[in-house]
Amino acid sequence: MLEGLLIGLQTAMSFQNLAMVIAGCLIGTFIGMLPGLGPMSIIAIMIPIAISMGDPSAALILLAGVYYGAIFGGSTSSILLNAPGVAGTVASSFDGYPMAQQGRAGKALTIAAVCSFAGGTIGAILLMIFAPMLSSVALLFHSAEYFALMVVGLSAIAAFAGTGQVAKAMIMTVFGLILATVGEGALFSLPRFTGGVMDLQSGFGFITLAMAMFALPEALFLVLKPKDAGSVEADITDLRITRVEARSIAPIIGRQSVQGFFIGVLPGAGATIASFLGYAVERNLATKEEQAEFGKGSITGLAAPETANNAACTGSFVPLLTLGIPGSGTTALLLGALVAQTSRLGHG
Repeated sequence: MLEGLLIGLQTAMSFQNLAMVIAGCLIGTFIGMLPGLGPMSIIAIMIPIAISMGDPSAALILLAGVYYGAIFGGSTSSILLNAPGVAGTVASSFDGYPMAQQGRAGKALTIAAVCSFAGGTIGAILLMIFAPMLSSVALLFHSAEYFALMVVGLSAIAAFAGTGQVAKAMIMTVFGLILATVGEGALFSLPRFTGGVMDLQSGFGFITLAMAMFALPEALFLVLKPKDAGSVEADITDLRITRVEARSIAPIIGRQSVQGFFIGVLPGAGATIASFLGYAVERNLATKEEQAEFGKGSITGLAAPETANNAACTGSFVPLLTLGIPGSGTTALLLGALVAQTSRLGHG
């Protein structure tokens, strides 16, 4: 294992590969900032470029950089515009956007950057340590285990509801499940509840619903009340976080890095579930005074999903690299790129 780590570090520290990861992160960050475009879109565009590269390690580093950059870039639009760039940053807008409204946009972006970096770094360390063991655990998850995981995720909706609002939250959960039934049936691969509309055959996209719920109301607010909109503009001024704030988010980073990583290991879970569960867990662990701040600009409510989603991105590489099983839709594209690269080199 130690020998493999040294070989990997030597490969990653070459000038070409460092340039690839910097370029990938920059491209992914800019694309992730655009609402509606996520890592899957940009990775699909970058696959022909990666396949044409002669070095497979450079291609993988480029695509991985795009992946991480897109997840981080999505938090910027969530915080500044209340328009999540990717599905995994929807929970970040719950407290990130209120912070921007309060004139703390710079602080929110700093917290998002620190937590994203810490979550991804700790996740990479856990990946090196636990990948062989977790690969066997991933194979143990079948229909019953996935059903239990989804029940836990849906039950966490109660954490987002205020006092006396649990019934409303459960009604919206049921409505979301109804929307999820539209599309192609998994059993017979036939259209289901599409009403003959071809555009609905792939179902309702999560990021499309998120844009309708978050970005569209903000756009209407800017059009209908332009005078009031001036007070909502985010000025990115103070980027520093105090020692007290750093100490308060440190245990959150530790907990959510581990939790997000293990959620990401499960094939099909991904960063979206990890971010929502991270937000719910930290809200339940907080004191009553801190719980009252959630949804109103709490740094804890921003740090938790930002750490969890980046750690989950790293965790999704465990089944991909050890078993060849994609942990998410994005890693499925990465697997396709790796297979295409291998086939090209084999024929060459």
